[in-house]
Amino acid sequence: MALVHLAGTDDYPPLGAGGTLDPNATTHMGRYGQDVRATLLTMEFLEAFKAVYTSDPDAGCVALSWAGTDFARFVPATATTLSTQVNLVRYYMDQRGDRASEIITQTGGITQFFAPVLGVPASRSTHLIELMLLVQHLAGMASMPAKHALACRRPDELDSRLVPLVPTPSHGSMPSGHATQAAAVSTVLVALLDAAGQGVSHLSERRAMIRATGHRVAVNRTVAGVHYPIDSAAGFMIGINVGRIIAALGQNAKAELTCFSFDPNDAEARSADFILRDAMALFEPASATPLPGVTMQRETVGMPSDDSKFAWLWSRAQDDIKHLLASA
Repeated sequence: MALVHLAGTDDYPPLGAGGTLDPNATTHMGRYGQDVRATLLTMEFLEAFKAVYTSDPDAGCVALSWAGTDFARFVPATATTLSTQVNLVRYYMDQRGDRASEIITQTGGITQFFAPVLGVPASRSTHLIELMLLVQHLAGMASMPAKHALACRRPDELDSRLVPLVPTPSHGSMPSGHATQAAAVSTVLVALLDAAGQGVSHLSERRAMIRATGHRVAVNRTVAGVHYPIDSAAGFMIGINVGRIIAALGQNAKAELTCFSFDPNDAEARSADFILRDAMALFEPASATPLPGVTMQRETVGMPSDDSKFAWLWSRAQDDIKHLLASA
């Protein structure tokens, strides 16, 4: 109070033209902490997101949509399908020795496994890392309604011999949340590189390595004994579209989605693995053979708003990868 008294007791002068802030302006994003930005962006994403489960005994499915367009539809796996898939999970157990350390690390997040492909030290990539963390958060949220609706039992519930390498999560198995997150991060990072243009060094090689990293993260969950290959396939179908939606919001553009429909009980799909070639086919469906049990079509989805808050974070994440440009 003594300090306040020294400052005087005169009335505060009238505010000038710059004394107040513009309401609802994207420019305020820089004033906020990362947690506040994450809350605002999560709410913006969820405004147009919807999950609907149809309980028809012959055609039951869960459909995920954004801005009124279904981008992923899944049929629940039958007992016959899971009996076949659990055998595939057991075949992966012999890879645990090589992958144990990364599997355990990835239970806490996957960001650091993509960073080396971009050469992005944390000290100068704060906004890119923030975007990657946000993408994982949104992708995880998008996968959860499908997990609940499909109610797929985990592999170790069926086969006690699997003895998972990491604790089995309490929620359903299909789709894989890690696969969803990995595919979404891969899609966003590739979109960032593509937006930067051909000036990015080794652009095609970085694109391929990013996508391969996403696939490895997904497969690690099968090696760990907590997911079936069909879980990874379903997760990729969600994650790719979540990534495309975020990239579109970041650039205030329309989203070019691949709308997937997946029946894991298809005669070929139930015994199918999820190898790198399959992941690449989902990233680039126009140039590859579709996975068994999968149908797809391209849709262009308009944005709910032409002034997305995502654009603020997207532009700063782009600044964080400018060191990859040949002219930098």
